[in-house]
Amino acid sequence: MNRHIAEMGNILKQETAIFEKIYALEEKKTGAIIDHNGKLIEKISMEQEGLLGKVSDLETERMKKVDAYKRERHIRKEITTLSDITAMLGQPSGGMVASLGGELKDIMGKLACMQDTNRVLITDNMKYYNILLTGLRRDTNMDAGYRHDGKEEEKLRNSILFNTTV
Repeated sequence: MNRHIAEMGNILKQETAIFEKIYALEEKKTGAIIDHNGKLIEKISMEQEGLLGKVSDLETERMKKVDAYKRERHIRKEITTLSDITAMLGQPSGGMVASLGGELKDIMGKLACMQDTNRVLITDNMKYYNILLTGLRRDTNMDAGYRHDGKEEEKLRNSILFNTTV
């Protein structure tokens, strides 16, 4: 097997491992959303962002390996996807790259589903809080009345104290 292809396989394995970590963090994020823990959501999101930076670096490195392989084999055809590479390689190298690419695609698909679920949970939570805040604002008003000496006195009626972080 060509060393560039072997290195690409190694990069795909590393990317898959990183996406598995991102997926695990996304599962933790689901719990944080349900628990209304904004600080934990922020912390998890920052970790995921750092991991995505590593994926970006790996993907750049993988494209360099593709270009090196093309130069070494004097290939002028535009090769940009894993499907292009596997079609060109044949067996067994092409099968190995296709398998690794399939594993990466599977974990990315699971991650996308988990992110959709979290997006719905966050949207529902925001709607819930907006309903609460609207109700709190609507139910608080000033009631004008008169004191015993005939002067007007305003009193806050139906006021509710609530946490300002809401």
